[in-house]
Amino acid sequence: MNRIADAGLFIAALDERDAHHGWAASQLGRESPPWLVCEPVLAEIAASIGTPEPVLEMLQVGDLEIAFGLDENRSEVLALVRKYRDQGMDLADACVVRMSELFEDSIVYTVDRKDFSVYRRHGRRPVRCAFPG
Repeated sequence: MNRIADAGLFIAALDERDAHHGWAASQLGRESPPWLVCEPVLAEIAASIGTPEPVLEMLQVGDLEIAFGLDENRSEVLALVRKYRDQGMDLADACVVRMSELFEDSIVYTVDRKDFSVYRRHGRRPVRCAFPG
């Protein structure tokens, strides 16, 4: 099973003050790397925690694997952003949903239940997710 990481998983794991820190840390401790990510997720994590250093270190040791090319998937990502315009879908979320379409046997680890409960892959199928609590 492929594990796709949304930004919130690593933001929570890296910030002990985050409400979802315990859940995120337990997921990272329980599941083996690599975690599949896209570059917009990496940028969101780095911006949120204020430094790219931990993200780059995780990439370097193989805990994270960039498994998505926006250039090859731009039409599908644009279609998702347009479909969920009323939700305010951001680029990272659109790429994660597209990744869930590309990796059929995947599960998305995210703290964003509100949005990922609404998003659909291949038009109608729910995105399989692991959420806190």
